[in-house]
Amino acid sequence: MKNSYAVVDLETTNSNWHDNGRIIQFGCALIENGEITHIYDQKINPKVPIPNRITALTGLSDKDVKDSPTFEEVAPDIFKLLKNRVFIAHNVNFDLTFLNRELKRIGMNQLNVKAIDTVELSQILFPTISSYKLQDLTHYLSIVHRNPHSANSDAHVTAELFLIILKRIQQLPIQTLRLLAKFGKNTIRETNLVFKTVLEEREKESRSIVLPAYLFEKNGLVLRKKDFHVSEKIDHTTKYPQTREAKKELLDGILDYRVNQSKLMDNIYHTSQNRDKVKKWNLIEAPTGAGKTLGYLLPLSYLVNVDQKLIIATTTKVLQQQIVEQSIPLLNQVTHNEFHAEIVKSSYNFIDLDRFYEALDNYRLHSHTAILKMKIIVWLTMTTTGDLSELHLTNYNSPLFSIIRHRGEPKENSIFSEDDFWLYQQNRYLESRILVTNQSFLARHLDSQFWGKNSYLVVDEANHFAGSLRDASSPTIDFLKLNEYVKKISDILYQNRVTLRYAFTEVTTQLWNYQDLQGMETHFQAVDELMQRLEYNIFGTYVQNQVKFKDREEFVSILDSDHKFGKNNIKLIDLLSDLIVELSLISNRVETLFDQYNFQKNFISVELSKVISNLTIENSKLRSVIINLDELSQALQGNDDKFGVQIEMRDYYEVNTLKISWRQFDIKTLIEETTDRFSQIFAIGAAITVQKDFSHFILDTQLNQNQINQMVILPDMNSISKNSKIYLPANLPDIQSLSSDEYYKMVTSYIVDILDNLDHQTMILFNSLNTLSNVYNRLMETDVKEKWEILAQGVTGSNEKIKKRFAIGRRSVLLGANSFWEGVDFPKKMLEILIVTRIPFESPEQPDVKIKQDILKQQNLNVFKVDSLPNAILQLRQGLGRLVRTPTDRGVILLLDNRILTKNYGKTILDSLPKGLPLINEDMDTIKKDINEFLN
Repeated sequence: MKNSYAVVDLETTNSNWHDNGRIIQFGCALIENGEITHIYDQKINPKVPIPNRITALTGLSDKDVKDSPTFEEVAPDIFKLLKNRVFIAHNVNFDLTFLNRELKRIGMNQLNVKAIDTVELSQILFPTISSYKLQDLTHYLSIVHRNPHSANSDAHVTAELFLIILKRIQQLPIQTLRLLAKFGKNTIRETNLVFKTVLEEREKESRSIVLPAYLFEKNGLVLRKKDFHVSEKIDHTTKYPQTREAKKELLDGILDYRVNQSKLMDNIYHTSQNRDKVKKWNLIEAPTGAGKTLGYLLPLSYLVNVDQKLIIATTTKVLQQQIVEQSIPLLNQVTHNEFHAEIVKSSYNFIDLDRFYEALDNYRLHSHTAILKMKIIVWLTMTTTGDLSELHLTNYNSPLFSIIRHRGEPKENSIFSEDDFWLYQQNRYLESRILVTNQSFLARHLDSQFWGKNSYLVVDEANHFAGSLRDASSPTIDFLKLNEYVKKISDILYQNRVTLRYAFTEVTTQLWNYQDLQGMETHFQAVDELMQRLEYNIFGTYVQNQVKFKDREEFVSILDSDHKFGKNNIKLIDLLSDLIVELSLISNRVETLFDQYNFQKNFISVELSKVISNLTIENSKLRSVIINLDELSQALQGNDDKFGVQIEMRDYYEVNTLKISWRQFDIKTLIEETTDRFSQIFAIGAAITVQKDFSHFILDTQLNQNQINQMVILPDMNSISKNSKIYLPANLPDIQSLSSDEYYKMVTSYIVDILDNLDHQTMILFNSLNTLSNVYNRLMETDVKEKWEILAQGVTGSNEKIKKRFAIGRRSVLLGANSFWEGVDFPKKMLEILIVTRIPFESPEQPDVKIKQDILKQQNLNVFKVDSLPNAILQLRQGLGRLVRTPTDRGVILLLDNRILTKNYGKTILDSLPKGLPLINEDMDTIKKDINEFLN
């Protein structure tokens, strides 16, 4: 490309120009004929104080710039340098806009130049990266970045980044490039200039365009070739290493021999060799750092085949990825085999190429949708799985994804039927010997053929298995949303009746005419009537007399743990059944319309495509509600009396705001079905017992003693009591006496104190995402954000993304809840300080917790002793397990909850922690000093 480029970066006193923001450093790298020819670095006296946080970020203080020229003095030279060049920046709308506002402030003309954004280019050209911050991109692309947040250094590396992007674009297949140039008109400013210029150059080339051997083109889309079959190389002549010496030889040079891990391996191997056909459950507590994943993978790898597989069910995507990306390669390294593992997901996680192809031209909303399309177009040249999670987006709620997600239907005679990712994925599930999945997904699909015959099941992080089974059996029906979905479909069909009739009466199928619309209207009216009758049945029977007059202006929430809901209410069952039938008729008709639309290529218009796309979005929502209604109907007609129902109403006087959540407690049937489905089950976790007793786990999972083969507790070999400490600040207030704001303020102040005074990777664990979010917002108002990268679950990205960011960070702090309490490995010094904001008791106000505890009360059990306290202990033990993963690891816990000393149950908690673990109750100055000495 022959354009002359100026790659610019500004450092400013404030990111907001309106808040007295001024430029303190101007950096610029010139690119001529594809090479960086000059670097400019100009410090500028802003004539306003530089905030401390900016000094911490950039290294520039008032003293550093006091003798530098003002912007008025250097502006003419900057203008001259940039006026005839294409302006490039990483977030160009900031740098160019800020610069132009400064030029205007001093009375100069603004730059009227073409501008290109490297953030957007990076998002399109590197679609699978989890972060597009300049530092992260330079790390990913191995660009040396010596002085981040220094304008000249940032401009230099941005120029290098641009040249790499340019080379990447030049290497793209021309078919892909044409699509990018086509959709590129929606990019920021003149960013599309890059695609258009390269395309023009490529099309002038006289040589024939040949795709690389690993790519192929179909209907303008360039796709990566994929092997339909799983490739595994396994030496079946090798035998399991029975002796200590054999294991040492196998692990030599790869891993240290661990007694605990060896015992676990032997136990699992011998148990699997001598299976009991009735007693199939093996409960194993393997302490943190025992190497439990390889501990079960290695012995079972000698026993599995295509029919008798190893199924691993865990709790989170992070853990699933960890097993596939870290543990399986380690297994292969140790055994010298090439085992292949697949993460089993629903079809909804994969792209439907036919739907995406249709959406390219026919579904247009805004520029963001166009950028997503461009990103996916490039990604299709890279992916062999079609798994949308590879895009690492923080938000998959774009309407585009509702359209292009695979519905799981078989593809026959469609454009991309031979290249269907879901068909490909199903085959790989069937052929793989090792499958990893989510516990809830397993519960919902126990009858799937993917799991093979007489396979081995490992339930990893087994303390969550009961909860996962209950979640899988607990649907929710929001009548207000259901009404919205149906009304939207009705409105789309009516408002576009002419478009639909014209499109489909012109073809031989005669798919849609006036009578069809009338027929659908009959179904819509039936649904409207049924929903009203159903709502009034529920309201009149279960709500009306339950809400006192004085409470009727408030949000209504009724919990029924006594199996009253639906009991002897035949009318309710009939209404539910009729509603399911009518909704299914509507949904099926829309699906048929979409399928037929795909075959009417000669009569497609942009208007019609938008109609079909919008129908598809609403119909996907409707189908999920139909499934939940069906589950509710079946549950009401069953004999189970261990369940609860939560009935909510946004407004007591608006019956259509009803929301019903089914909370299942009895999971005996699912446990029995799981037991029958697999030949042996290993329930493994770092924290399953309470005071070395499995009783809580057995009660929670409703296991029958006759189903249990063995219960094993492996000893802790990591010397946690020597390698970690718990600190409890003196004079902590009673957190139960604090208001929400007082509590957020207290937690924030302790976090700031630690981060300001200690330089160690830190994780902060919360009981609720709401508290996490409030503390995060308060932290972002402090100077901490200038010194630390603050990562927050549910705020700054997906769990997978922030885990990866934390793992590569040097000064990162991670605020986590839920899944971050357990199963996330940060080896060596990636995590040294853990702040536990409170003892992790489940909130008794949570509907599922309240219903569970109500049912336990009905069984005359002490809820606190058998449920609340054991769950808190297990959660706390899991949190502590984040710190010490190997015998050489060191870590400390700061606990901000003095109830461990002031309440009677505190002793039970302490007795359940590793024996000899020091608890230090001192003032913060003493604690900070001791932490520093202990970790250094």
